[in-house]
Amino acid sequence: MRLLLSSVPAVLLLASCDPASLVVKPGEGRDSIGGQDTWDTGAASAALFDGAVLHELTVTLPAADWEVLRHQARTYYDILGEGCMEGPFESPYTWFTGEAVFDGEPLGAVGVRKKGLIGSVTPDRPSLKIDVNRVQEGATFHGLTKLVFNNNNQDGSRMRSCLAHGLFADAGLVAPRCSLTHVVVNGEDLGVYSHVESIDADLVARQRGAAPAAMYEGTLSDFRQGWMATFEPETDGADGREIAAVTEALTAPDGELLARLGAVLDLDAFFTFWAAESLAGHWDGYNGNTNNFFVYTDPADGRLEFIAGGPDAAFDGRTPFGREAPVWVAATSALANRLIRHDEARARYTAEMERLLDDVWQEDARLAQVDAWTELVEPWAGRWELGAIRDTREIVAAKEGDIRSAGADVPLGAAWTPPDLRGAFCWEEIGSVRIDFSTTWGSYPRGDLFTGGEAVSSYDIEGQSYPATAEGVSAGDAGDGRAIWLSISTIAPDTFLGAYVVFDLDRLAPGAIQIDGEYAEGYLIYQDPSTNGEWVTAAYLGSTGGDATLTFTAAGGQQGDVLEGVLEAAVLGSPGG
Repeated sequence: MRLLLSSVPAVLLLASCDPASLVVKPGEGRDSIGGQDTWDTGAASAALFDGAVLHELTVTLPAADWEVLRHQARTYYDILGEGCMEGPFESPYTWFTGEAVFDGEPLGAVGVRKKGLIGSVTPDRPSLKIDVNRVQEGATFHGLTKLVFNNNNQDGSRMRSCLAHGLFADAGLVAPRCSLTHVVVNGEDLGVYSHVESIDADLVARQRGAAPAAMYEGTLSDFRQGWMATFEPETDGADGREIAAVTEALTAPDGELLARLGAVLDLDAFFTFWAAESLAGHWDGYNGNTNNFFVYTDPADGRLEFIAGGPDAAFDGRTPFGREAPVWVAATSALANRLIRHDEARARYTAEMERLLDDVWQEDARLAQVDAWTELVEPWAGRWELGAIRDTREIVAAKEGDIRSAGADVPLGAAWTPPDLRGAFCWEEIGSVRIDFSTTWGSYPRGDLFTGGEAVSSYDIEGQSYPATAEGVSAGDAGDGRAIWLSISTIAPDTFLGAYVVFDLDRLAPGAIQIDGEYAEGYLIYQDPSTNGEWVTAAYLGSTGGDATLTFTAAGGQQGDVLEGVLEAAVLGSPGG
């Protein structure tokens, strides 16, 4: 079966500060000369990002607020469903008031909220954003108004974000400072997070000497018609004109392309950014997945430049962009995909990659940083984390060799044509599923998933039916207050197709449960010899019309209670998946 939808898919100087001066009023961290704001270079906040120590953050807030905060989330239904790509993705997160202490220094009353798109979202150890002046108007902490703590949910080593941001900074790009921090909330030990400097206009001002006139965050965004609306303005002066200008320049013929792009985009800076993302293996960044990035207007000339965001998936494998893709270049974005096909642009890109390898990468220093951070992380590491730490070190140690060996026989600049740009990722109905069933509560996970219970299924996906030779159905407690209903069908030797729905336990009763991401989520999964015994998510279940349901004619939550009913839903897939 074809996969229908991919998963969305240097030590700093310590600052010496009097604790009494840590909270200051606006303007005290900068000077005004000739009517222009001149910004400090971040010396006041350097202590917060000292990479040689494990910092400590303690947050306290009302228990009820913490429970609400940690369970706030968005789903794929919010991102890929109705209204997909019509505008920036709406945040489901709200602010709460709490108290925070960083490295023993109180911040006083602060605003606290969850952060993350989907991959980093978890109720167990949520990523957190702290707003210092949300409660105490005008306050700062070591010159900063916001502190950001990322859980690195997809990175057991907990250090890949800081490794990547360090590389981007060493390459000469605007990049947030990053350090490791042990986080405790309401007495609960959440383990090691990365403390990442907030990516905003103040960051640009500290590193470029002036604030940008316009800045945007890109989340599944690109310089293509139909993709631009998801750019989220981060400054008052961001009206979209810069995004439109780059999009228009990309339509120029080859002979005019670099001149047209160079007028609205700092091409030298982009080649550095592109090569640095590729060197880090940042598959979930702009050039690898049109995701996790910011663009801002250069304060000097107004042309757009990039900042990488969310690189917890960097240094995540030896073939970061897919087994069939070269290790030396990410080319999913509209810019990278067009420029790698252009002879002069390709030569400039490969020359920049060579420069980074020769002058910036410095493998011994990267490995020394991994070893130093390993000592900080290990006390909080379990088996998974220890394995991820080993993997990270192996990937870093192999990085330069992998890229240089890719160009040993065929130079990096030799002919390689990337796949065409992917289609829109918004869901379409590409099939349907109906399953009539009878099972008992508690049969999951104890029962035989392939033949337990009774099920009669009908799958139709992209015009093809999948009749079953054996079918099973089970249901039980999925944990964290949720129930799971699961049906598995054998459709060929060693080939299985399944559907499952997760929903709140308190909805386990006779009646219909809407599968819309709010009350329930539905998934189409499969397993065959090519998946090596792993279940793969092929698509999602729901409906663009809102009428997908798991209906119980009989239901109960005690062991052995009979569950009977029917699942009726559309299969939702993305043309670009």
